[in-house]
Amino acid sequence: MRDQAEILRLKIEAASSEQPTKVFSVLSGKGGVGKSNIAVNFSLALSKLGKRVLLVDLDIGMGNVNILLGSPSRRTIVDLLDQRLSIWEIIEKGPGNLSFIAGGSGLTRMVDMDERKSAFFAAQLQDLSSIYEYIVFDIGAGVSETSLNFLMAGHEAILVTTPEITSVTDAYSMIKMLHARCPELPVFTVINQCRSTREAIEVHQRLAKVTSEFLNKEIKNLGSVPFDPSVQLAVKRQKPFLLHQPRSPASAGIIRAAHQFSGNVNEEQSISYQRFIERLTAFFKKGRDESWKR
Repeated sequence: MRDQAEILRLKIEAASSEQPTKVFSVLSGKGGVGKSNIAVNFSLALSKLGKRVLLVDLDIGMGNVNILLGSPSRRTIVDLLDQRLSIWEIIEKGPGNLSFIAGGSGLTRMVDMDERKSAFFAAQLQDLSSIYEYIVFDIGAGVSETSLNFLMAGHEAILVTTPEITSVTDAYSMIKMLHARCPELPVFTVINQCRSTREAIEVHQRLAKVTSEFLNKEIKNLGSVPFDPSVQLAVKRQKPFLLHQPRSPASAGIIRAAHQFSGNVNEEQSISYQRFIERLTAFFKKGRDESWKR
């Protein structure tokens, strides 16, 4: 949990910075593609670039961000929702000056956000305005209506896939669903576990081609993270591979992706953090209204 001195320091830094807060999600079309590992190390890479970053594990009840970081969490989103805590009470300080919120794991009950809880969480997120330069949502596999709201309200989305044909197919299905619900949302790809740069480029090109032909949507490539034995070794040791083996091929790939992303400028950057909050609230309200109609 961030102490009061640390919170004050963050607010002072934010006040002296004109950098707007960008909100984006990391997701995948299927499980088992290393999505959370990419989210953790990508967030760390942005932090190493001197950015103020908050990583939020939205796989509520099944989260593993804190495990991948090797940082035990005392409180989680579940505690915030059940006990109506301040968001500052659940923000943890991870390695590399990265802030994170754990999703909780090993729960024996389903946890989702009803109207009251979602409104409370949105109000808590409001308090983070301008504090962080990047807020990253790690979206759980099998996207729920709740996590979809966060995803669509954000400024951008990063889709993680592997060269495996089923992974690419599921990635396209995810893009298709997102496009149907929120066609203006910019989507980037990160090709994980590839055998070569050429393979990664070919995977993105195939995905981009069908997306353009059938959805008339452009997706952009942030790069790739090659297959690297050091990644699994880092997971076993509960340490991000970027910190465990900073000069490994996987670390080099994730750093390149972070560099490219941090330098990306598009129209969505003009959307303020307040606009994110408004869109998030509207999506939850729409879901409530449609549920009432049914």
